[in-house]
Amino acid sequence: MRCLILAAGAALVLAAAPPARADTWTWPAYGRDHQLTNDDAASSITTANAPGMKLAWSDTLDGAIIASPLSARVLIGMSLRQLVFAATEAGSVYGIFADTGAVVWQRTFPTSAAGACGTFGTSSTGAIDPRRGLLYVAAADGTIHALSLATGAEAAPWPLRLLDRPDVEYVWGGLQLVSGRLYVPVASYCDAPDARGVAAEGRIDAIDPDNAQVVASWDPVAGFGNLGGVWGWGGVSTAADETTLYTAVGNSYVHSDACDCFVDDAGYGDKLVALTPDLTQVLASNKPVDVPTQGDEDFGAAPLVFQPRGCPPLLAAKNKVGVAYIWNRERIGDGPIASLGLGDGTSPFVGAPSYDAALQTLVVTQVVVAGNGTGYGLAAFGVGASCTFEQRWRTPLGSGNQAPAIVVGNVVFAGGGDSGGFGALNIANGSLLWSYPTTGRTFSPLIEVGGTVFGGDLGGTLYAFRAPALPPPPKAKPRPRRPVRPLHSGPWRLLP
Repeated sequence: MRCLILAAGAALVLAAAPPARADTWTWPAYGRDHQLTNDDAASSITTANAPGMKLAWSDTLDGAIIASPLSARVLIGMSLRQLVFAATEAGSVYGIFADTGAVVWQRTFPTSAAGACGTFGTSSTGAIDPRRGLLYVAAADGTIHALSLATGAEAAPWPLRLLDRPDVEYVWGGLQLVSGRLYVPVASYCDAPDARGVAAEGRIDAIDPDNAQVVASWDPVAGFGNLGGVWGWGGVSTAADETTLYTAVGNSYVHSDACDCFVDDAGYGDKLVALTPDLTQVLASNKPVDVPTQGDEDFGAAPLVFQPRGCPPLLAAKNKVGVAYIWNRERIGDGPIASLGLGDGTSPFVGAPSYDAALQTLVVTQVVVAGNGTGYGLAAFGVGASCTFEQRWRTPLGSGNQAPAIVVGNVVFAGGGDSGGFGALNIANGSLLWSYPTTGRTFSPLIEVGGTVFGGDLGGTLYAFRAPALPPPPKAKPRPRRPVRPLHSGPWRLLP
């Protein structure tokens, strides 16, 4: 994995347990759900009012924003309030009132100076633990923290020191809380080795939140210091039954005598992988045949988990070569069932597609758009007969590296990447409904909670946008009353 983004630029939530799908008032981790769909079907934002979206507030935080914001309802004193949580490259984590933008709390952790790779704070999206009322975050000094949602105070027995070599190892990918375990993906900054010339050791660690201890670890490339990092915005994903974890791995760094060179695909390097939740067994893996063995052509985020009607269970992931691949997740080893060549091979094609289940539509960012001044945009694919994927539209928006889009009802929201700004598109036809310019580049994935869209930029500004209220539905006209006919219209008489 090469340095792509930065070089380019105790109260409780009132919920009994983490839901299989987040409610309208919670965006608990990257992707919103464990399938990483980035989809919120229930919202007060539609194509009817999205064009009227306005900036509700903005906050200037202390550093660039790469991680996705998160949000939940939290008991503050005696009041239930909506908070949004944001992390910066200055090492700070904020809890902010979602309605006003007022900062409730701020915690700041050490940053890491990674030589030519730059200085890093928190790029990883954290994970909200509703049952414990905690926010888990990864700091650049190799520690994992559990912060009170209400106050930012550290919960005992946290923090956990996870990385022994934070000068070369880094947590890029989002944290995920699945079936009571916190999964943390480990990668590198930009593949640079330590002072001894030893590269980072990519892996996935599983942590028991009760005692803040690592209980399992999976090494994609056997041996030490040979990369195989799990990075991008997503770390792991899983289906609703949570019986299998899915991830996608970056390049290895292993010398091959056959070519007298270092190869990218040793072990599980450059591969899609299915794992048991205890991380003890690889259930399946695949490297698409068109991916080279050299050249840093790795995957840049965990795959989307989805199943359109009439299709087998599927996975979708983007690879730096510019292709979005789709696998039958019951037959991963057979290779992709579809390959969508969408990128230009210049700006690394990282992240994963997003998915709207209601319209059975995949949305992919950072695709090549002919005739666009920047050459980039979004594309949507519907599911056709025999589980084929048919392009519905391709619309220009932004440039360079772009975070995955989110789907809110029938509206797609996305950041502009290198071009900065945000945009909203009609998911049915790709028409641009709304846009907002920013001075900073926008690499942080957007979120939406309760009709408000939140996003950040590299200038350190966190934005909140709201759409006007939808007009009430027209009242049905009352039906005209028919005259009531009497049962008997003649003179009454007694029966004999």
